Amino acid sequence: IERMELVTRPVKVQVLVDNGMGTGNQLVQFRNGLKGFFNALPLGMEASLITLSPQPRWVVRSTNDRVQLTKGVDLIAPDTGATKFIDGLVEASERIDQDNRGRERYYPVIVVLSTTGPETSSSRERDLERMVQRFREQNVTVHIVMLGTGPQTTNTVTGARQVGVGKFVADDTRGRYEAIAAPTRVMTLLPEIGEMVAWAHLRQHQQYRITATRPEASTGPLGDLAMAITRPGVSGIASLDGRVPSQGP
Repeated sequence: IERMELVTRPVKVQVLVDNGMGTGNQLVQFRNGLKGFFNALPLGMEASLITLSPQPRWVVRSTNDRVQLTKGVDLIAPDTGATKFIDGLVEASERIDQDNRGRERYYPVIVVLSTTGPETSSSRERDLERMVQRFREQNVTVHIVMLGTGPQTTNTVTGARQVGVGKFVADDTRGRYEAIAAPTRVMTLLPEIGEMVAWAHLRQHQQYRITATRPEASTGPLGDLAMAITRPGVSGIASLDGRVPSQGP
């Protein structure tokens, strides 16, 4: 072991909300769920709020002001256009890639409340590939709540594109993907995810980074790595990138 150093790195959250075609009937449930989510976050954690129709648009820029975030939730209004679910994720990845550099780094979390309504993003395949690369490089965790609202037939499934992309990024970033059928579930599910984010922040914002070097002339596979804590009453979680599992307490 070469060194062990204390690393302080907070969690910052971007919340993306589908306010597109057909979401007017779910507005009360969406607002209640979002308020519950922000209330579950620890004081001082920065969060932002963005709507996805007619294009990704700021409602509240990154702030730790809980009152401002709550007021922003009440400003969300339904739009008649289609959602830009994928464009919203791509732009979120670009913001993280630009902001999360230098010494003041943080653990980025993206939470998306979407529906399976019409989706008309203009992002291309190369944009998605770059998005996924950014998520991996920046240790992003993405949680997706997907409310089923569109019609399904034997030939087409409305929302297939955002469902496919949403499932992939949630799995790839070790986040949570929840497909729900009842809008009332949003009011309890979003606060649950807020508690997960708070739990991760509690365990991630102060950690010890251990740097080890293999003995000289050692070659071949590393094999299994193990860590043990000998102090009574203390437990720990080991991670290669500093993120703890997203399941929460």
